[in-house]
Amino acid sequence: MASRPSPRILPPGLPESESLLAVLWDVIDRWHARPVEGLPWETVLQALPPQRLGWEKIAEQLQLINTFQWHEEDRSRAHDADDAVLAAVKRSIDASNARRVQAIEALDRHVMRVLAEADLPVASAPLHSESPGSIVDRISVLALKLYHIREELATAHGTDAEARLHDRLAGLDEQMHDLAGCLDRLFLEIAAGQRRIKLYRQVKVYRDPATGRYRSGLAEPEARP
Repeated sequence: MASRPSPRILPPGLPESESLLAVLWDVIDRWHARPVEGLPWETVLQALPPQRLGWEKIAEQLQLINTFQWHEEDRSRAHDADDAVLAAVKRSIDASNARRVQAIEALDRHVMRVLAEADLPVASAPLHSESPGSIVDRISVLALKLYHIREELATAHGTDAEARLHDRLAGLDEQMHDLAGCLDRLFLEIAAGQRRIKLYRQVKVYRDPATGRYRSGLAEPEARP
């Protein structure tokens, strides 16, 4: 049987799953209450600016980025999209992916600052492979899947698709429960000195169209949340 982390009060200012999910659901609800789908990112951000502080502000921004990108990817799959539209959407998704990486890194920087103030993590503890920001990003995408499956299920009553959608919803609910638990447990293990995390910067490797050679570099954040 796996050992449980020793009880210890967590440092304040960490994205505990219950509070996190409340933030993510609020952003998704606000998005679908406003006619912002198909608008440029800058216009969306003006219409739905973050309303919170600390890690919650970063989580809001990450959820808004993922929600924007979800609907941009829907646009890329539209049957009537011509080449000009597809090219514009491709550029929009590329820029959105960069914003997403920056938001994940901003959340991880916040977590590391909070932990450092409590003399954590313990340097000798085993290293955890996934950062809290990456877990939050996965939870954010799961929230979008759950929202849209529930939306589809609401109109599928009495159809052949209803049972299939119920099965998908059950599977997504299970994933959300498990992943949220993993996030909370990671922080408990860090606080107990049983696990540590490291902060990495994402390196982009790409082919330079002018030279044909591969190049790499660190993307600088547009703005720190």
